[in-house]
Amino acid sequence: MNEKAQELERLVEGIVTSYTELKKENEKLWNELNRAIEKISELERKKNHLESLLRNNEEIINKLVVRVKDLMRILEVSEHEES
Repeated sequence: MNEKAQELERLVEGIVTSYTELKKENEKLWNELNRAIEKISELERKKNHLESLLRNNEEIINKLVVRVKDLMRILEVSEHEES
């Protein structure tokens, strides 16, 4: 009977050891997951900021193109008038 008790004790100790190791691994994985989620959020914010800058720059470039075209028409008209 003593052998059975010792075997049971070893089994329980093995289960406790496995549980402790798995719990540590689980905590580590959760921490990694949380860091990954934070990184994704940070990258999403940066992406949104860059998209906003891009839209703003596109608007500015479009306005400049319109102004350059207008200026070219004015210069073209001036050249024809001088001729």
